[in-house]
Amino acid sequence: MLATLGIAGALLHTANHALFKSLLFLGSGAIGRGSGTRDIDALGGLARRMPWTWGAFLIASIAIVGLPPLNGFVSEWTIALALLAGLDAPGAVRTLTAGLVGLGLIGGLALACFTKVDGAMFLGEPRTRAARDAREVGALMRGPMVALAAACVALGLFLALALDPALRVATALTSSSSAALAPALAALAAGATRVSWLALLFVAMLLAAALLRNGLLRRRILVEETWACGYPVTTPRMQHTAASFAAPLLATFGRLAGLRVERTARSFATRPVDLILDRAARPLWRRLNDGAARLRWMQSGRLHEYLLYVLATLAILLVYLGARGIR
Repeated sequence: MLATLGIAGALLHTANHALFKSLLFLGSGAIGRGSGTRDIDALGGLARRMPWTWGAFLIASIAIVGLPPLNGFVSEWTIALALLAGLDAPGAVRTLTAGLVGLGLIGGLALACFTKVDGAMFLGEPRTRAARDAREVGALMRGPMVALAAACVALGLFLALALDPALRVATALTSSSSAALAPALAALAAGATRVSWLALLFVAMLLAAALLRNGLLRRRILVEETWACGYPVTTPRMQHTAASFAAPLLATFGRLAGLRVERTARSFATRPVDLILDRAARPLWRRLNDGAARLRWMQSGRLHEYLLYVLATLAILLVYLGARGIR
């Protein structure tokens, strides 16, 4: 049971990642196309300007976090049940418990990550002119996003579409008896389907309650300006940026987080730093570039100088080969 469910969950998760990560990449491209920028901290308020992109990106974000009723939940549910099924094995409690804790930790970090991304890009007010002038992309770009979003929803609600083929492959790979595992696998499918439909019902109830509330209170709500904490007016600068949203979490990791804090007398800002690109690759490239620039004088030499370089190289190689031959 452990091997069958584990392999089935891995296959499902691979297929699901192909769907919702493709959707996230397409959504990122649509945002860059519609706004003209790829800087998250320069965006904001795109939900009203790019509603189709926002809806598709939101579905992909919920799916990758592993929340019902979308397809990411189905595969993580299967992996979690596989870990629970293996708790009866001797000596497996510590390993499988660590696996469950790791699965929960990954889900929590993914939730924080995509809450930051969706909130910074789509909610609030535009932070720059690029965000204010953003426009929804054309139908040729919306179509693939809608198709992938529909696939994420379909596999989450009708998980038999993907779960049954994955389980057949898993039983074939593990040489398990389908008849012996049939009751447990049927219970797995039924449980995941029940959770997905209950989650969908809960979301529908929330939407119905929100619509009912807006309809009943439409004539009673007074629209006033938001209190600006003592400032004359609210501005987009008062919003959390993506970096500031993640700063409390990243600060616990110290320098490994790649977070740079900038303080002045009139401002406070947090900016992300790519540890590999900004602190390793680019400094190394600059040093190599400076070293090559210092040797550039060798390119403008005369013919006899080039011949001298060749002879010197050959002499060094002969000395090296001779030294190895002596050894």
